[in-house]
Amino acid sequence: MIKNKYFGFLLLFLAIITLILLSYYKEQGIKIQPSYQTSSMQNLHLIHRENDKIKWELLAREAIFPKGKEEIFLKSLELKIKQSPEIYLTSGNGVYEAEKGNITLNESVEMNIRNATFTVNTIKWDNASGLLTTEDRVSFSGKDFLIEGTGLAASMKQQKIRILKNVKATFYLS
Repeated sequence: MIKNKYFGFLLLFLAIITLILLSYYKEQGIKIQPSYQTSSMQNLHLIHRENDKIKWELLAREAIFPKGKEEIFLKSLELKIKQSPEIYLTSGNGVYEAEKGNITLNESVEMNIRNATFTVNTIKWDNASGLLTTEDRVSFSGKDFLIEGTGLAASMKQQKIRILKNVKATFYLS
């Protein structure tokens, strides 16, 4: 009999606590706000034109658009800079700044020009100035040469590419 009284008091106590908690939260209302809202898109293809000419094209397997941000996060992307010769960059991921048109490529970037390949960890495309830049280690290779160094500045207007520091060149004789 005593056990039943304790059990009854325990049930009554839990019921009262539950009612108090429910009335407290009912008055305040519970709002769940996600801290990171996004939209995404598969197979993004963006073409940037200036003076009715295509300046560059951006392709990405996936694009993530965070709410309220001007940046678009890209996965598995390609950037084609349309000039003579065409410059073709590939990367595992990157960021597109929608307002400025700048693109940062990250994660094993490969840049192909004619029959030569540049390899860097990250590189930034500045749309306004037409510059590709990095401060990372750079490897430039072709059929008969390998040039390595640190930092790169490539001007599309002047059609010049410079490895900035610690340049080491190896040429292979056939």
